[in-house]
Amino acid sequence: MQPVRSRKSSRDLSLEDVTASRKRAKTKDTTDMENGDVYTNGNGAAYDGLANPPEFLGSRGMVNRKEYIRLLEQALYSLGFRNAAKDLEVASGIDCEPAEVRAFRRAITEGSWDRAVKLLSDLDFPGELAQKKAKFLVLREKYLEALAKGNTTKAVKCLRMELAPLHIDTVQLHNLANAVMCQDEDDLQKVMNWAGPDKGSRQALLNSLQEVVSADMMIPEGRLQSLVEQALDRQLERCLYHNVRKPMVSLLSDYQCGREQIPSVVYQVLTEHTDEVWHVAFSHDGTMLASASKDKTAIIWQVQRHEQRLVKKVTLSGHSDPIAYLAWSPDDSMLATCGNDNSLRVWSSSTGDCVKEMTHHSKEVSSVAWLPDSKRLVTGSHDKYMMLTDIQGHVQRTWKASHVHDLAISQDGSLLFCVTSEKKVRIYNLESGTELTGLTIEEKCGITSIFISQDQRHLLLNLNQQRIHLHELGDPTTNSPSSSAGTGPVQKYVGSQEQKGRFVVRSCLGGINQAFVLSGSEDCKVHIWHRTSGDELACLEGHSGTVNSVSWNPVDHQMFVSASDDHTIHVWGPAAAQDS
Repeated sequence: MQPVRSRKSSRDLSLEDVTASRKRAKTKDTTDMENGDVYTNGNGAAYDGLANPPEFLGSRGMVNRKEYIRLLEQALYSLGFRNAAKDLEVASGIDCEPAEVRAFRRAITEGSWDRAVKLLSDLDFPGELAQKKAKFLVLREKYLEALAKGNTTKAVKCLRMELAPLHIDTVQLHNLANAVMCQDEDDLQKVMNWAGPDKGSRQALLNSLQEVVSADMMIPEGRLQSLVEQALDRQLERCLYHNVRKPMVSLLSDYQCGREQIPSVVYQVLTEHTDEVWHVAFSHDGTMLASASKDKTAIIWQVQRHEQRLVKKVTLSGHSDPIAYLAWSPDDSMLATCGNDNSLRVWSSSTGDCVKEMTHHSKEVSSVAWLPDSKRLVTGSHDKYMMLTDIQGHVQRTWKASHVHDLAISQDGSLLFCVTSEKKVRIYNLESGTELTGLTIEEKCGITSIFISQDQRHLLLNLNQQRIHLHELGDPTTNSPSSSAGTGPVQKYVGSQEQKGRFVVRSCLGGINQAFVLSGSEDCKVHIWHRTSGDELACLEGHSGTVNSVSWNPVDHQMFVSASDDHTIHVWGPAAAQDS
């Protein structure tokens, strides 16, 4: 490929324009230098801007000067500063895009399809397949526009003589053939999900072509803005306390925030339970909280987000022994509770009525998880069985297991994760009922509870040594785990105590992008760690008994709750919000 600066002169300038512009640029640069203006390459080394510019810029010499100038030119054009962009091209001797690309763009914009196909040979591609894909995209637009104009003969000729011989995307080729049956242009646009030339289909074509043409020739649209956004995202990720949806970021300084963005102050203490509170969980839409207690009741609370408060909605009574666990249905219309009376109960979250009671286990039911259809669930019990049932109580599948401590189901309903007394996590394919063998997650001590991340890529495990481990999964559905999966935890979280625990403590992930690990502990405190770095960000006091369970609101990232043996539930929020 020819070097960029050796290609034809910049965007349609006449010879007189080029000469005058270069003269202005040279005069201005010389005047600036005579006036004492200093140009630096980004690391403090000065240069004269004309005679000896560096090839790379930046404190680490990572920024290619020529590419940087091209991105500046593209940004100026996109912002509407065409004259400034042209002046920069002339002054630097570096074109934003080669003349071949400009000619190709013009052909696409004008709908000169035969010329556009011919000009493809002047462009650079990563390989022959990429070039064929580009040709397919151009001819697809040619075909659709011919159909839209009612020129069926021309369209069919394009399909048979030009598109079909490429042997690219046979499924789409079949769909294009069926498009001949469309009644009019509106029908064609709807069936083919195509905007048409009057609504930007040609620009959309250029955007698609940028994905297959070499980036050195055809710079991806908005490339400089994309790089800036990536840098800002990286700053947000590196900030340990970032926890707001719309952060106030600036291009002029690095992003920083403090502990004020994470909940650290008790806003409310709920005291309606008369005994130890063992489990709490927010509904998926964040509007309700459910709590389970040793007092044999569960309570559904209504979240008042603007006031950062919870109000009791209904008390669920019916269990004859303590309730150990609860789970919301995916649509939040029902709540399942289970515990020491060997039963599972399903409740209406709106009325508090018991929809169904199930007694298919012979010992206490330790955990329950819903399938995505909100019509089926899986229970785990100390009777060493797991059972898949519908909400009518019909058992559809049974698994023999060891003493079941906890279980979870992936969001797509394909996988069942089970924690037993075996010090390992078992993973089952729910459709076939078979156990997956491509990934093994084991620990050296007992696992008491499990939490699966929203992206289904990580598992958070609570251990009976009062430690928390984060394991990477990869893609267990295809038995192709990531390189880190099964090799041990990718991060460990340790609080103020590290000794054999006496009780089950349930932790969770929460906050923006689930960036935080939240846990109770037997030291009566609530601990918050940064998920990636493992740094402990807060150790919060307030409870007078073991903190058994925590839950971070999935919608309001400024709220989480903790449940304790002291019979209370604490509602936590950020200090800054309370002060205001």
